[in-house]
Amino acid sequence: MGAETAPTALAQAAKKMGDPAALDLLSSLVAIAPTNLEDPAHSRWEKPHYAAAMDRILRAARERGFATRIYNPTADPSFEGTIAGPGPRPNGIIDLDVGAKRRVLIMAHYDVVPVPEEQRSHWRSPPFTLTARADGRLYGRGSNDDLGSGVVASLTAMASLAKERALSANVRLLICCDEETGGEGGIEAVREHDAQLETDDPERILRADVVLIPDGSPHTTAGSSGVAFLDATAKQPISLSRTLDYGERLLQIHELARTWKSRLASEDWPKFNAPEPTVTGRATLTKFDFSASGTAGPRPRVALVHTETEAANQIARSVTIAFDGPTRDVADLTSRLSPLLASPFRIEPVIASGARIPSGTSSISVVGLSGHGGYPHRARNPVPIALELLRTAAARGWIDANALGDPAFVVDLRLPPEMELAPGKAAVFASLAPWVRDSLPEAEIVAPPGRGRSGYALPVDHPDVQRLAAIMGNVFHEPGIFGEYGGTDASSLRGLTTPGGHPLPALVFGSMDRNAHIHEAEESLDPSLFAGVVEVMRRFILGC
Repeated sequence: MGAETAPTALAQAAKKMGDPAALDLLSSLVAIAPTNLEDPAHSRWEKPHYAAAMDRILRAARERGFATRIYNPTADPSFEGTIAGPGPRPNGIIDLDVGAKRRVLIMAHYDVVPVPEEQRSHWRSPPFTLTARADGRLYGRGSNDDLGSGVVASLTAMASLAKERALSANVRLLICCDEETGGEGGIEAVREHDAQLETDDPERILRADVVLIPDGSPHTTAGSSGVAFLDATAKQPISLSRTLDYGERLLQIHELARTWKSRLASEDWPKFNAPEPTVTGRATLTKFDFSASGTAGPRPRVALVHTETEAANQIARSVTIAFDGPTRDVADLTSRLSPLLASPFRIEPVIASGARIPSGTSSISVVGLSGHGGYPHRARNPVPIALELLRTAAARGWIDANALGDPAFVVDLRLPPEMELAPGKAAVFASLAPWVRDSLPEAEIVAPPGRGRSGYALPVDHPDVQRLAAIMGNVFHEPGIFGEYGGTDASSLRGLTTPGGHPLPALVFGSMDRNAHIHEAEESLDPSLFAGVVEVMRRFILGC
């Protein structure tokens, strides 16, 4: 459990969670580390522990008496979709069947964002060891998103419901992979599987009357943002100056996206820096990499830029920049660049980096505040600051603006809950096309279909939304109905219907409070909020 885990803290956490088995399962899943890395620009798809995590989850489900099976699209000869990268994509289906006519589907995901090398020094305990601390929280990657809030809380709720004689609805728990990267091998593949079957076919995995998604904050959420990841590279090396133009043009996508409005309220307005009272579109430049070609000339040049994140939907804490060239001029760069930054941004020495920093270079870190890519107003993104810093340095002649290299950018594009993916992507590419044609024909910008989805929204007066709101108000004392910024698997349910032919309602909530730090160092779970999520699911399903 980790060096900081005192027996008293551990016992108190287990007591608050309400089920000692829940703590054991969460601990083992955090240790398995089912990380999900997709980096198409560098041909990296790393999901090494998916199979082990799914095996542990289904074993726990069977121990609780539930029927289990796996849907793995890479092993399905009838699957017609495209799965990028190697390896299996197991999705678990866990059933509590009481012979009822109605079914409640619970959806969670077991993949977690990676822990970049440079983030590790900001963890007080090992990120893949669940650690109970004196503050009462449980720390570890995935402890909340979504191993705790989703996977373990859902199994715990099902185990409690299995003891109820008055249960009048079947319960199915679907635990997917690939949620953090758009759902390609997870919910999107499950939906593709169902699309090949008749509407009333009992083999349809997503056949349900209502869906609960414990992958959010302790609020009632009636809509989830859509998402697309844009990978932007160049067909050949380009100059640093043109690379900076490229990055700045990608930043401008946000000005288009923010004109897309939702009718759903923002839970971050006005206290938590949300730009408007309702959820809007967002576009966040989460990745800026650059690798120089050839050798340095008579002036310092940028040898490497590396954004310290391994997840397209994560705003990094820092951007590493390595310089080479004349030794004295390179040594002067840090003192010249530091005064250009305003608080809270700053320059720090590079302590650890996930990049291979060339020998003979001098490196700095441009430091901001990390956060979830869907919530840029909660973070302080260092990527635009690094672009601005290098632009100023080039304009003042401190670095070689003409040095060639290979750029790679990622844009995390969020659509309001009511918006379809296709028109959102079309609008973005239409806005970029003239600039690419006239200014940078070498640019190559793609938005892979498997790494994007439309938004999802329900009317706030929908009966299931109102019922969940009443339960949430009672359990969490959090009134109100909101839209969700980050984007969850609810988005993949757009257009699906219930067996009765009505739009399939999906409701998002969870234990991800403001101290959870999901996608960041020190991700943690409040055991009391975990117990609250379990109770919300119990009450909602018992009322079905």
